[in-house]
Amino acid sequence: MLKVNLLYMFKVFKFGGASIKDAQSIKHIINLIKDYEDCKLVIIFSAMGKVTNMLEDVVDAYILNTGNPSKYLQKVKDFHNTILDDLFKEHSSIFDEVNNLFIEIEWVIEEDPHQSYSYYYDQIVSIGELISSKIMSAYLADNGFDNKWVDVRDVMRTDNNYRNARVNWDITSSLVKKHIIHNCSITQGFIGCTSDNFTTTLGREGSDYTAAIFGWGGDHAEHADHRQTTTAEARRRVAVAGPGEARREGR
Repeated sequence: MLKVNLLYMFKVFKFGGASIKDAQSIKHIINLIKDYEDCKLVIIFSAMGKVTNMLEDVVDAYILNTGNPSKYLQKVKDFHNTILDDLFKEHSSIFDEVNNLFIEIEWVIEEDPHQSYSYYYDQIVSIGELISSKIMSAYLADNGFDNKWVDVRDVMRTDNNYRNARVNWDITSSLVKKHIIHNCSITQGFIGCTSDNFTTTLGREGSDYTAAIFGWGGDHAEHADHRQTTTAEARRRVAVAGPGEARREGR
């Protein structure tokens, strides 16, 4: 008989970029999750709208010399600032939090590249998920939906196969139990972290894969051999696995 520790029972919601493409879409999110306020939730967000593509343009400009990376980055800033201005009061701390994430990209592109394209892709493109989840966490909190922002890089442990990292299931399962302890945790899809603290990404459909991994979290991660599991199989299993429920749009 499978014994499930109720401490780790939670519902997993995952929202793709189209679900949070603008301020109006973001405002609708509360209506979608308000009926679950009494449940333990993990809510996973992709980058907003087409931000992943926009950040890929930054990477291409930086590594492949297809243009000025700072100009491409400014487009990403302008996109987010429009949303921030619509959702938050002028002196909200979220403006500084988002700006600090953009500074991380600026630090990268100020130096000449000395690593692989895939390495820089993961360090830059992953910022889209960090920004979107920061904005969503702040907006939900401002509207009475108490939550805790969780950096998924503290949970999702991977190897260093940049752009297609493989998850270390044993360590990740343990870290899920350690960090997913709040009634509502807001986190990111698509990204992970190596044991040396370098950001990685999980490949195409990575946000769906993240939702599946959290759906398996706690005791469920201990009761199957996941190492050979494909993303499609992960998505199939999470729909019936028990504590996790994958919801909403794909990446």
